[in-house]
Amino acid sequence: MLHRLITILIFCSTSILYGQPNASELIEEGVALNDQGKYQEAISKYDKALLADGKNLHALAEKAYSQMGMQEYKLAIATCKKALKIKVEEKEPLKLIYITYANALDLSGKPKEAIKIYDKGLTEYPGFYSLLYNKGVTLSGMGNWDEAISCFQKSAKANPSHGSTYLALGRSLGTKKQNIPALLSYLRFHIIEPDSPRSKKNFEMIQELMFSNIEKTGDHSISITLPSQSLEEMGSAEKTEYSFRSIELILSMQSALDLGENQSELTHVDRFEKKLNSMFESLDESKKGNSGFYWEFLAPYFIELGKNNYENVLAHLVFSNQEDDNVSGWLLENESSVRSFYEWSSNYKWD
Repeated sequence: MLHRLITILIFCSTSILYGQPNASELIEEGVALNDQGKYQEAISKYDKALLADGKNLHALAEKAYSQMGMQEYKLAIATCKKALKIKVEEKEPLKLIYITYANALDLSGKPKEAIKIYDKGLTEYPGFYSLLYNKGVTLSGMGNWDEAISCFQKSAKANPSHGSTYLALGRSLGTKKQNIPALLSYLRFHIIEPDSPRSKKNFEMIQELMFSNIEKTGDHSISITLPSQSLEEMGSAEKTEYSFRSIELILSMQSALDLGENQSELTHVDRFEKKLNSMFESLDESKKGNSGFYWEFLAPYFIELGKNNYENVLAHLVFSNQEDDNVSGWLLENESSVRSFYEWSSNYKWD
């Protein structure tokens, strides 16, 4: 999977024949062609730019990216290797080159070699979120979930507004049955991308997690089943990064009420809002003595969200891609509340 690094770069071209397009113009034309899926035409533009400036890392980075679009992984690797040998002062494009290089290796069936390239890039650009995120994607493809989760956590801290990081983190946590941390990750993604194509699948994952531990066993009976380790953790005084089992039980009980007849007068959004309120209040009550990424980074955000009474806005945003006229109408009528929520969220001070 390719994840484009969006960077605004300003280049000054030199020694270009009078009357010819400069390297920057050719690169800009190539990027436009690439975005239209015209990869070979884009590469032709980059090659012309390289004739004007053979050491133009931006041209090489975009050329490798277009070669990836054509699934010409060997060519992309060769282009990246060439770029990494060039000694220039402007090294910003190397970030994209390292990512493209590692992606090409990964897609060529060489994930271990890809990890080495990510690590080399991170040595030069410590803490760069896109390198961390892409490394996490490769690690998850290898089944190294703990290492992948660590990369996604670091990526989120480096760029709290990178939606793909939270989506990947949620999926990775799901493999480890860490439902509350996964749910918080998916909710954060949905705030960033409430109506993108990916948010529809994300909505399904949120709903699945909300009801993951309950089952309607009869007309008037519902069972709640938690994993065995959940019960052990609730009975232990030891605090861990994943000490969310009591909150998971509370959420499961709240979700069980959704299946009861006494909840029938409430809308899906109303019931979802009640669960959010219950979960955020439980996080606030349980935060003392707990530590780790989720307790120190994600939980405080949602606790503050609840204290600012934005659960209603969040609930409607989560359901905004479900083609529900009532939800669409509410969002239009409460545009100022939605705007206020996003202003709060953008100004939130991440630790």
